[in-house]
Amino acid sequence: MTLSLDYNVELYPLYKGEAVTVTLASSLSLGGLNQDKEANTWRPGAKTTKGLDDDYDYVMFGRVYKFDEAAEGKVTVYASFGGLLMALAGSFRHLQNIVIGENIYLLMRR
Repeated sequence: MTLSLDYNVELYPLYKGEAVTVTLASSLSLGGLNQDKEANTWRPGAKTTKGLDDDYDYVMFGRVYKFDEAAEGKVTVYASFGGLLMALAGSFRHLQNIVIGENIYLLMRR
């Protein structure tokens, strides 16, 4: 897979050669369900339950706006996180569950 990502380098600086884990999720709930939106808010001090974001250093919320299909089963998914853009290219098999218009969280940690 190939990832091109705009993010806030002042809040989360990364350096050449540094390893980082990137996760995409449709919910911050550990169970993957979005039953109680108030309990799963990302704001510090407002949460009552542990969420996926507790294990990461940097979190962005956005929306998938484009899905391009290329030859040989390759696709590219595009998402916008408040103007910060992402392009994720890879096998259709790995990206087939991502849907245009879907809300998405991008989480990063070292």
